[in-house]
Amino acid sequence: MPSSDDRALLSRFLQDAIRRELRAGVSHWENAAWNKAAGTFLEGTAAGAPRVARVARATRAEPGAEPEREPEAVAPAARKTKPTAFNPPPKAAGRARDWKKQLAAVGAEAAECRKCPLCETRNSVVFETGTASVPLVFVGEAPGRDEDLQGLPFVGRAGQLLTKIIEAIGIDREDVYICNILKCRPPNNRDPLPEEVEQCLPYLERQLEILNPRVICALGRIAAQVLLQTKTPIGKLRGRVFLYNGRKLVPTYHPAALLRNPDLKRTVWEDVQLVRRILDDPESVPPDAPPGGAPGGAPPPRRVDDLNLGI
Repeated sequence: MPSSDDRALLSRFLQDAIRRELRAGVSHWENAAWNKAAGTFLEGTAAGAPRVARVARATRAEPGAEPEREPEAVAPAARKTKPTAFNPPPKAAGRARDWKKQLAAVGAEAAECRKCPLCETRNSVVFETGTASVPLVFVGEAPGRDEDLQGLPFVGRAGQLLTKIIEAIGIDREDVYICNILKCRPPNNRDPLPEEVEQCLPYLERQLEILNPRVICALGRIAAQVLLQTKTPIGKLRGRVFLYNGRKLVPTYHPAALLRNPDLKRTVWEDVQLVRRILDDPESVPPDAPPGGAPGGAPPPRRVDDLNLGI
């Protein structure tokens, strides 16, 4: 029989062993808590919200009791992104290395232009907007009042709608290129005169040649008729694919027409989906025959007196 001293020694040994095991258990749980919190932080960073998570710590428990845990950190909510059914748009290619310099030179020349009487009434020469990192160009008719004051195309109500249209096909507006047939505002927003178009058209030709877009979207009757050399109404041109100097061109209604007639929004939605399809895969949509017998892929005319711009 062990003596009382031996039994006391054995008891102290067992108690020490139990305490070591409990400490190991608590330490293991603390490490797990830290690892979990680190994972939460990384998930938050991936979601775009780099917030440091509050780490739960354990309190020392009495022998036989479960360690008491503080509420664990909750992963921050993921950043809300605009839902889209489209992949990222393609990047522009096939341009000269100094294309930006070339484009700036054309813009500087246009800023000094005095080839028609519009130079007497303009506040600004409205040349362009957008980085053109995506090979898609929108061409409108002419600047309006807001554009003339700010020096940028499509900044009024129609421009705000155009932004929504572009975003609807999964592209940021700043990534495309937007310009007009005319660089100066016609008085009272009247239709461009043939002689005004004739003087301004070479600037647009050079813009498109430098940018080399995969697809051009002509916004409205006048832009479509001038680029396609036709008198065909926009209602018969829209939603079809034509060639302009070998590049795909899709006409659609001007955003201002949608402000007057919201029923056209569904039609324009169909057209811009076609634009996006060509942008992603140019060979997936063959071009239509040229409208009105115009030569397919021919450069725009130097004189446009025969165009019925009032259709």
